[in-house]
Amino acid sequence: MTTIGIVGASGAVGSAATALLRVEGLRVRAGYHRSIIDTAQGGCQVDVYDDRSLATFCAGCTLVLNAAGPSSLIGDRVLRAALAAGADYVDAFGNEAMTLWPDGLAPAQRIVHSAGVFPGLSALLPAWMAERFPGRPHSLKIWAGGRERCTPAAARDVLLSTLHGFGHAGAAWRDGKRVMQALGPREGVEIGGVPGKVYLQPFLGHETEQLAKRLGLACAEWYTITPNDTTNRLISRYAGLLSLTPDDGALLEQGAAELAATAHAQLAGHSPYYRMVAELDGWAEDRRHRLRAVLRAHDSYRLSGAVAAATALMVLEGMAASGAAADTLPPGLMMARLTRWQVWERLDLAGLTIADTPATEEGTL
Repeated sequence: MTTIGIVGASGAVGSAATALLRVEGLRVRAGYHRSIIDTAQGGCQVDVYDDRSLATFCAGCTLVLNAAGPSSLIGDRVLRAALAAGADYVDAFGNEAMTLWPDGLAPAQRIVHSAGVFPGLSALLPAWMAERFPGRPHSLKIWAGGRERCTPAAARDVLLSTLHGFGHAGAAWRDGKRVMQALGPREGVEIGGVPGKVYLQPFLGHETEQLAKRLGLACAEWYTITPNDTTNRLISRYAGLLSLTPDDGALLEQGAAELAATAHAQLAGHSPYYRMVAELDGWAEDRRHRLRAVLRAHDSYRLSGAVAAATALMVLEGMAASGAAADTLPPGLMMARLTRWQVWERLDLAGLTIADTPATEEGTL
């Protein structure tokens, strides 16, 4: 019988993935680090920093899904245990290093990483839009983020990502190449579909660069949405401190705690929200055309869990090769599955021929 092992099943991302896969009728082995475990629901304890514990957990699994963090510290520990057990592997986080293996460890199994919201859905959504573009796309803009809780694991990953070259703040894709310091932050900006005025931090990640190359885009810009610049100043402060003492675990925990507390304070008196807005511009029949998508959700963690769960199913169904989720998964089928699961409030897609009338709604998915 097919068994999916989920490491980090008690976390915000892992619990969402666990619930969705169980709804699909799959046998899930839920791995928890906590002492209280629901063994009646297939739960068991696993320690990602203990090789024997990981080996015991992965034994007999058809596929292992890693939703534990911080991914920068865990690295490929879960991956190695999964491959040793003969299982396929999906990581809700991860990066390109997941597919760089010494000759003696070249895996026969499939490895799919970056299967969350960002990276993951952040490229799958515009790739899905490109499949629906009536002509040739030329440029892409994405705004993503919101006002929501920040788990300790997520906070640690945010801080550690500043040390591991995940992308470049202020950079943009211009004329088919990365241009450093092309953009600056903006405050008090209004974006259609996003509540109130927000702070925008430009950031060009490796995933966005790969998407721009794959779609043949001349220009691409990414902006992280936050309520104000408080979070970004906090990240910058601790990024600087951690760059001097990268192995200072106490400093990392202090920074993560402050990030989580700041997110909690910003939620006071406000409803949580997450938004991903994407605009794809180009030409159709010698006229400028634009597609605009607005994804509305309460929580990015549930979205990440859903993307990871859908990726696991695609792997089991033989519809995914090894690599980053956005590079190897069919966008249309992924978006259809996520839509069926109703993991967002709504997703609107609108088309506009430039210099014509305002955008006409093409439908709510």
